[in-house]
Amino acid sequence: MLTKTARAQSLRRSLVPQIFTSDKRLSLRLRDAPIGVAALGSIVSCVLTIRAAALFSAQRVPVSRALSIVVLFFAPALLGAIYSLVFEKSKVYSIVDLALAGIALRMLPFAWYWMGMYLPFACGFTAFCAVVRWLEHRRKR
Repeated sequence: MLTKTARAQSLRRSLVPQIFTSDKRLSLRLRDAPIGVAALGSIVSCVLTIRAAALFSAQRVPVSRALSIVVLFFAPALLGAIYSLVFEKSKVYSIVDLALAGIALRMLPFAWYWMGMYLPFACGFTAFCAVVRWLEHRRKR
């Protein structure tokens, strides 16, 4: 005879795949990647803000306004996605963040000017995160 706890666990296993509920890299729980979720929200709000600005302006969004939106929303979101990819348990949100950032950069060609200036900083931040992660892993041994 199954107890209530055993029935609940078997029901949970049958309805939700185990891969998405475990504490592994593909977890969808928000507490496993809070920075990744915040970066996802920032990227989505950046794209929506640029689209809304395009709707309310005469023909096109002025480049200065669009670049300020990209720098204020997009830059911290990219750094948050990189941080989430390196340090947080769940990697799902960071992969989605980086994919959406790539799509947004493809759809907004004026953002490439900014990205050309920002790319060395993002690469440096990635290298710094990798070194910190390596030192942390080495210290735990």
